[in-house]
Amino acid sequence: MEMINININGKVFSVDAESTILEAATANGIHIPTLCTIKGIDSRASCRICVVEVKGERVFQPACATKVRKGMEVDTDTLAIRKSRKTTLELLLSRHAVDCHHCLRIGNSRCDDLDPAFCEMCFFCECVKDGCCELQALAREYKVDVLPYPHENIDQKVDKSTGSIIRNSNKCVKCRRCVDVCNDIQTVHNLSIINRGSNTKIVPEMDKNMKDSPCVQCGRCVDVCPTGALFVEEHTDEVLFYTHNYGIETAALVSSNTLKKLAELFRMETPVMEAELVVAGLRKIGVDYVYTDEVVNQLSAKDGEKALLKALETEKETVIITDSYAAEKFVKQNFAKLAPKLVTYDSPQRIFSKYMKQNFAGDQNHNTSDFRLIAVTEGGENAADAYENKSVDFVIPARELYSIFIRTGVNPKKRQPLKPDSIVVSPKELPATVFFAPVEWSMEKDIKQTEFVLSGNRIKAAIATNLGQVGVLLEEVQNGNSPYRVIRINA
Repeated sequence: MEMINININGKVFSVDAESTILEAATANGIHIPTLCTIKGIDSRASCRICVVEVKGERVFQPACATKVRKGMEVDTDTLAIRKSRKTTLELLLSRHAVDCHHCLRIGNSRCDDLDPAFCEMCFFCECVKDGCCELQALAREYKVDVLPYPHENIDQKVDKSTGSIIRNSNKCVKCRRCVDVCNDIQTVHNLSIINRGSNTKIVPEMDKNMKDSPCVQCGRCVDVCPTGALFVEEHTDEVLFYTHNYGIETAALVSSNTLKKLAELFRMETPVMEAELVVAGLRKIGVDYVYTDEVVNQLSAKDGEKALLKALETEKETVIITDSYAAEKFVKQNFAKLAPKLVTYDSPQRIFSKYMKQNFAGDQNHNTSDFRLIAVTEGGENAADAYENKSVDFVIPARELYSIFIRTGVNPKKRQPLKPDSIVVSPKELPATVFFAPVEWSMEKDIKQTEFVLSGNRIKAAIATNLGQVGVLLEEVQNGNSPYRVIRINA
């Protein structure tokens, strides 16, 4: 890696010669705001929030798309830059459905007076991202209290056709994040940009609704959306209704993939929240039984191991295996010839559902119709599985659970940790091979190659951590040149 010296805000830094100004500044602890850039995807410089002054340049440069060069002198926070950024924000907000900032709209407050935690408790604002929105945060940072431009009447129909992933184009800032993730990382090629200028829109294929488009409901577009334009259907009112209904018993599964996000939302010093604190919070709002995902993850892995062993006995070619609902849809949609050979096993969410409905309800003499199951987990595919297959009644991502806790006055940081309820299984069912351990989604292009031993046989395998990798691996299988005996696919 070649290093060069550049000057940022009067200080000299040694930075990677291949980096952008934004990357160089971030690496050295200098904040440059942006709405469109996400790590792992080449910047499109769509939002123009990250503009900076570069000595010798006539106009401001986008920090996300401008490469550093030796001796470059950059200013990131002058009055002129702040004015430019504020103007850009004002223009964005003038074409944005303002369902937040109720206090500002009625004229009795300023941005500086609004704490995001207070916004979570306010029932007047209607945006699901209120208090946790990147655009709203920038409006606070640049003190956009009043819009100097006429506010355009935005009234596009909200797309709820999938029942799980919701599109509200009225909140879209055309940052392209969702388009880039859908096309470049997931290779679903569903979302695209049509028209130009002020008529620009981001739409599913052929401007259809999401249900009739190639969308496989992986939910990765939701993960990167900076506003409330894409989100997982919320169930806050229903969850609180059932947790306070004495005729209904509720059980929740807390997935470990939510703990890092919850720690960020609650501004904790530790990078990951203790699961026992989440258990305590859920018990406080009335959830009767709360479980963590350690055992169900192992049960899911064991189910995968059994399914793989059976497949290896009969299938002489590469075995493709998954517990991912979205990956299964992706294969059926894009590799129809391979779909009949796809081996599936139960995800942790489905394992939890089966355990509660079969074992717990039977042992405790509970009526399953008087039971509601809640999965506290990330990922749009889990919400889609719940909606379409009734694996659980409600999927609550970290963002929504945070909102529920704030609105009910529950602060996990101030609660005594509580141990989760136990899922009782036979020791013979555990453990399974590490090959089936939970996989975290990534935007990497490089595919994870591995070897593991199953029933005394060493197996060469690959694990796909996004749908783009799945496409590459299955192309090889389809063409008859895959070097792997087993491929595990994830969305």
